[in-house]
Amino acid sequence: MPKSSTPIDPAPEQGERNKTKQRGENAKAEKLLAPVLSPTLEAIDRGEEQRRPPPPVHHHHHHHRLLPPPPPRLRVPPKTPRAAAASPRPPLDLGFPPVAAPMADARGSWSWDVPSFQPPQQAAAAMPLASPTAMPRAPPTAMVARSSEGPPRAAGAMPVADRLDQLADSVQLAREDCLELRQEASDLLEYSNAKLGRVTRYLGFLADRTRKLDEAALETETRITPLINEKKRLFNDLLTLKGNVKVFCRSRPLFEDEDPSAVEFPDDCTIRVNTGDESLTNPKKDYEFDRVYGPHIGQGELFHDVQPFVQSALDGHNISIFAYGQSCSGKTHTLEGSSHDRGLYLRCFEELFDLSNSDTTSTSHFNFYFTACELYNDQVRDLLSESRSTVPKVRMGVQESFVELVQEKVENPLEFSGALKAALQNQSVNSTKAMVSHLIITIHIHYRNYVTGEHLYSKLSLVDLPASECLLEEDANRDDVTDCLHVSKSLSALGDALASLSAKKEPVLSGNSRLTQILADSLGKYFLSPKAILP
Repeated sequence: MPKSSTPIDPAPEQGERNKTKQRGENAKAEKLLAPVLSPTLEAIDRGEEQRRPPPPVHHHHHHHRLLPPPPPRLRVPPKTPRAAAASPRPPLDLGFPPVAAPMADARGSWSWDVPSFQPPQQAAAAMPLASPTAMPRAPPTAMVARSSEGPPRAAGAMPVADRLDQLADSVQLAREDCLELRQEASDLLEYSNAKLGRVTRYLGFLADRTRKLDEAALETETRITPLINEKKRLFNDLLTLKGNVKVFCRSRPLFEDEDPSAVEFPDDCTIRVNTGDESLTNPKKDYEFDRVYGPHIGQGELFHDVQPFVQSALDGHNISIFAYGQSCSGKTHTLEGSSHDRGLYLRCFEELFDLSNSDTTSTSHFNFYFTACELYNDQVRDLLSESRSTVPKVRMGVQESFVELVQEKVENPLEFSGALKAALQNQSVNSTKAMVSHLIITIHIHYRNYVTGEHLYSKLSLVDLPASECLLEEDANRDDVTDCLHVSKSLSALGDALASLSAKKEPVLSGNSRLTQILADSLGKYFLSPKAILP
């Protein structure tokens, strides 16, 4: 029986050495391609029923040879038995070149190069089919009747053995890369664990240092707190000895129609006014104050004398600053100032902000809140009622008669300036009504020490009082009379409180004055009226 040629042997005429090599390659192929070719081999076995015509016999040199199908190879038992009626799967593309239809050459040699070729029944009878439980066989990629010279191979075709070698090399490289990556991952894990250990030890060292620093800070705070409290006490005792009530007088520049000799300034504490009474031997009269400021004195020098009382407010005492005088005497200008020369409103808060920053430590903190209201005929109008502040309202006044005002938290001078501007814009636009109204601007100061648990609350109130003169004309209407009576009552009650404080007595606050009721907690141990404007 003639020898059968296999499609993967490029030279059938080679010796036994090539056959041994071929068997080894086939065994390697079975191991590598078994998982891939198993579905295709099963589909081929299911298609055994469809037979093709037997291949023609090739006559060469009076020798007849019928090429049997290639021997079964790569038999891999299926994982589970499959039904015969299952739909066949598409054949696996192994990279073989396309084949042409069967043709006869000039010498009468026939060749078939048809994928999934099945042998005829006669050939199948010669070689019994494998049982359904047998291992599937590889599909014959071509059934060729070869001459002694051998048929030519298609251009660009690659033997399966070469592809298997390439796949084996790729698998080997992938395994080597995997081993290298595992080694790198192990090295990185070891390095990370070492670094993590160092960081953990360093964090423990920092935690220990932090604990020691906290203990040192607590000890230092404990020693310093009594000294700071003693300093505050001595400072405020000094202010008390100088007087609970301070009256400063500031003179505005003269108008064009005013006599330059009407006001003179003999010294820093005296102002001399010409009364114009010719019947007197000396028509000029002297008035003494704690401090007198001439027309040439600016806002900065005036605030220099007010600054100690701002410090006292930061130390936990309630301070009140009143601007009092006749209409058009400059009260509002002293408090509000101008764009190029700030008034007491902004200067006081800037000083509070700077002092708080210098006194704030890691264990203490200051918070500032702002309120503004207008008092007209004993009726209080909140100027921040339209504010969107989420801070709870604050009570001002005695328990029997208090008011609740919206307070807005301010953390820097810019925020304070914006809140003050909004409040002044909500003030009454009626000039006549504004002249008989009290404007009360209050800065609420909260101090907390987290080490000692100390919590202090104080406030600094700046009040723009109505005009001191209350002259009624003969044809004055009822509303003007009512306004004048309320102004006179408020100023009279405030004068009584100042007189009591000057005499070092507890002030008796009039129950009929809403102004003194709102500022009751400020008309106590420390009270300041820094400005009295004379005609």
